[in-house]
Amino acid sequence: MNINNKMPYNHNIYSSNKNDNRIFMSEFDVPINSDEGFLEIFIFTERGRYAIPGAEITIYARQENSLIPIYNTISENYPKIISLPVAHPSGALIRGPQYYYTTYYVNIQADDFAPCRVNNLRLFEGITTKLDVDMFEIIPGQYPIPEKIINIPTHPRDIVNGINQ
Repeated sequence: MNINNKMPYNHNIYSSNKNDNRIFMSEFDVPINSDEGFLEIFIFTERGRYAIPGAEITIYARQENSLIPIYNTISENYPKIISLPVAHPSGALIRGPQYYYTTYYVNIQADDFAPCRVNNLRLFEGITTKLDVDMFEIIPGQYPIPEKIINIPTHPRDIVNGINQ
């Protein structure tokens, strides 16, 4: 039996991004953290006065130099709770001081609203991360369409001796 035919990752090489030791590991060496974290996401407008039901929410994980869609859902009139692994097997693994993890990217699109992108979202095991996204309406025929981009900084526990891991 050829074990290589059973591996779902096609022998991708995962780097421990921003690792000064330049350590590269294959999927055979990388411990995949099976713990889950939770994302509570609420899409609204007018400073929280109105929910936006029907917005498309797509969650991505970075793999090599591209984003891989891993979860897709539609917003409701209430916050949605999504469960995702701390270290996604389809995403690039980042070495933290305690374990490997994956950062997620969230794209939100709704009719008549400017799209929103959230970069570098990190989940922690057993913890619910709350993400409230205030969308703003666009004028019909407006061009170019603006995009709201939210860049989340590295969590303080992943900065060791002043260096991002």
